[in-house]
Amino acid sequence: MSNALKQFVGLVTDLVRQVQAWAEPAGWATKHYPKRMRAPDRAVFEIPALYLQRGPTRVLLDPVAYDVPGADAVLDLYLMPTYDDLASLYFREGRWTIHYAFSADPARAGVGAADALPFDEPTLRRVLDSIAEHATPSL
Repeated sequence: MSNALKQFVGLVTDLVRQVQAWAEPAGWATKHYPKRMRAPDRAVFEIPALYLQRGPTRVLLDPVAYDVPGADAVLDLYLMPTYDDLASLYFREGRWTIHYAFSADPARAGVGAADALPFDEPTLRRVLDSIAEHATPSL
């Protein structure tokens, strides 16, 4: 396993634990999901993904890629079951940021450009709450 791949697995594992620790006290039920990915050498490896649910709203924190231009890791927050990509988390320059399409500023809501927000507990909870508020539950 390459150093970049080891770093990716470590970053994602730590992030999943942090999201779980912050989301559960806010009423989100969580469950780890082992995702299989393929390394550049074609070897298959497992990495944790995180399933979150509060009421009828279900979200998946899904590792997408590592060693991408401008970031060392990318994860997406998908609304389930449609896999609507609502937010992305990027690890760059030693820290996580969340890019979220629904702006906290009502004047910018729906403008199209995602806000880049710092990754911390209040921001994560605000993004998850906003996803739940805007989600249309599946029947």
